[in-house]
Amino acid sequence: MSKNEELEKECNCTEDCHCGKHCECDSENKCSDNCQCGCDCEEECECGENCECACEEEKDKYLLLAQQVQADFDNFRRRSREEIERARTSGQVSVIEAFLPCLDTFKEAKKLITDESVLQGVEMIENKILSALKELGVEKIESVGQVYSPHLHNAIAVMRDESKENDIILEEFQAGYKYKDKVIRYAKVIVNKKEG
Repeated sequence: MSKNEELEKECNCTEDCHCGKHCECDSENKCSDNCQCGCDCEEECECGENCECACEEEKDKYLLLAQQVQADFDNFRRRSREEIERARTSGQVSVIEAFLPCLDTFKEAKKLITDESVLQGVEMIENKILSALKELGVEKIESVGQVYSPHLHNAIAVMRDESKENDIILEEFQAGYKYKDKVIRYAKVIVNKKEG
């Protein structure tokens, strides 16, 4: 005896599921909504033939939608992290730029100090500040004796010294600084230019 025939004995209903198989009956001999084909949908295919259930298409559509939402969220998180890092860097650079004129004052003060012990004290403070800035990623741009680079230096004047090569920096008027390889203030320098 086939399974359908067994079900028909147990169940008084004569309706078949849209898949062509008999519906399942519960313990009270009433038809349940569950089709034996495993699909809970009750819609038949428009073509009238046994086609793949429309539920599969719906599942694929929602899976694709979920994947797109996940990708959008991942992109949002990445952009947020980048924006936070840019804002942090911008804030640090603003504070450092406001602090740089104080360092310039040390240079001017050292020219006026005649007492050797006071001069050593001022230099000690200056070195401590430079050391703290270096820990934050700030570095002084090397100038005197270096080859002039428009990416690091701003030439405010030229001088002629035959004993030096062309484009060698002779003097530094104002120190320049970099923050994590980004110039936050160009060094103002005097460059050697021989006639030529």
